[in-house]
Amino acid sequence: MKKEDISILEKGLADFESRLGNKYKGMDKEESYIQFLSEFINNDISPDFFLNPELESTRGKIKELRIWTMTEESDESMEAEIRLDGSEPEKSLGILTLTNEFQNCLIDKISNDGIKNFLAVRTKVPNISSGLSAKYILDGIDEKDLKDETNRLVIVLGIYYEFSLNLEK
Repeated sequence: MKKEDISILEKGLADFESRLGNKYKGMDKEESYIQFLSEFINNDISPDFFLNPELESTRGKIKELRIWTMTEESDESMEAEIRLDGSEPEKSLGILTLTNEFQNCLIDKISNDGIKNFLAVRTKVPNISSGLSAKYILDGIDEKDLKDETNRLVIVLGIYYEFSLNLEK
């Protein structure tokens, strides 16, 4: 990645961690990540947390990085949808996900098995539920692992920004 792109990622990480600090007052950074993951998996976080207007500029810059791809719903899942009124199911606009190339690069740089599993599953099944895939991280991580900035960056990009960018659509 270019130096400017890395700077954008660092800003995105810092902005998210500032949000965590405000949301989970009294917890250290690592504890707040674990609490965030747990609440995310259980759908206990308001959409407002993801769409904070103060971070709109950062979200926009992160979205412009060439680390994203649009995945579309498969035709098979569209055919499986049953409509009571006989109408055709609407085509999904797809979801924005990290590119397989970027995720594979992260897999090579990370030693934590939970995060590796999170990324590996997402490269094979890009449309997997965010909450289900986040469970791989929560089940395989502890506070010591969260001292590593790259581990935190995966959570921030693969869960927080990906979810917020898809909410914006």
